[in-house]
Amino acid sequence: MSKLSSVPLYPVNLSVGGVPANLCKNKTPDGKFQIAKVLKPGGPQEGEFEVLWEGDSESEAEEFARREAEKAFPGLLTR
Repeated sequence: MSKLSSVPLYPVNLSVGGVPANLCKNKTPDGKFQIAKVLKPGGPQEGEFEVLWEGDSESEAEEFARREAEKAFPGLLTR
């Protein structure tokens, strides 16, 4: 469990096919993108998160989140 170091407007809660998911996209002060699982809701310093992916590409982060969502909610993205 960890806190997130974020720039303004992040983290952003993600949804799957319009249904809220327990994933968020974050951007760190050094420009890295992260996909994190929300363990305890709250802001970056109040909530608890598990970082699942980190990298330089926002599109790769979003693709990772789609794959994670498909694992958690099989078939929801294809409806």
